This record gives sequence, C-alpha cells and structure tokens, in this order.
Amino acid sequence: MQLHFFIRKFCKPSIIILSICASLVLSPNTTHANYFTDFYDGLQKFSELPDQMNELKKSYEQTYNDLNDAKASIKAYEQQTTQLIEQNRQLQDTVQLLTESEIARQTRSARIKNIVIWAISLAVGYFLLTRTIRFLMRRSNKW
Repeated sequence: MQLHFFIRKFCKPSIIILSICASLVLSPNTTHANYFTDFYDGLQKFSELPDQMNELKKSYEQTYNDLNDAKASIKAYEQQTTQLIEQNRQLQDTVQLLTESEIARQTRSARIKNIVIWAISLAVGYFLLTRTIRFLMRRSNKW
C-alpha cells in the first residue's frame, strides 16, 4: 500500500518531467532554440517583475501622497473659505453700520445747515425790516 502511494505520488511527476526534458533534448535544433529562447525570455521577464513591482509601489505611494496632500489642501481651503465667509459677513455688518452712520450724519448736517440758513435769513430779514421801518418813519416825519 505504501509502495503504491509512493509510485503514484512521486513517480508520475518525475516521469512527466523526464519526458519533457527528453523532448526538449531530442527535438530539432530550431524548435530547441525557440524553447530555450522562450524559456530564457520568460525567466528574464519573471526576473524583471520585482523591479516593475517596486516601480508600481513607488508610483502608488507617490499618488497616495499626492492624494493626501490634495485632501489636506482641500481641508485648508474649506477652513479658509469658512473664515473668509465669516469675515465677509462681519465686513458687511460694518459697512451697513457705516452707511447708516453716514446717512445720519448727512441728515444732521443738512438740518444744521437749514437752521443756520434760517437764522441768517431771519437776522438779515430783521435788519432789513428795521431799516425799512426806520426809513419809512423818517420819511413820514419829514412830511
């Protein structure tokens, strides 16, 4: 029973490998060269795989770092945008207050200007009225 297991387990693969090697050695030269060339090319490509994997890893890491940098930049821009929106709101409130203050100042200035003009007009009118009355009284006294 153990012998049967040994034959089935180890001999069949050995026979297959031996037949493949024999077919390679006994085959014509052109085919033989192509098999070895193909085998060599396959080994060469297989040996280049770690280098390609390292390049892919480096490329992946670079892309991953760029993505993280972009995410950090986006977060910074979002924070800056939030701060600018708040600052803009505060500036709009300040502009509104300054506009209202300017309107109130202009209203007060116009009112004071009107009062001064009326005061000067009344003083000039009083002066003219008193002069006119004096003139008329002198004139009526002469007659």
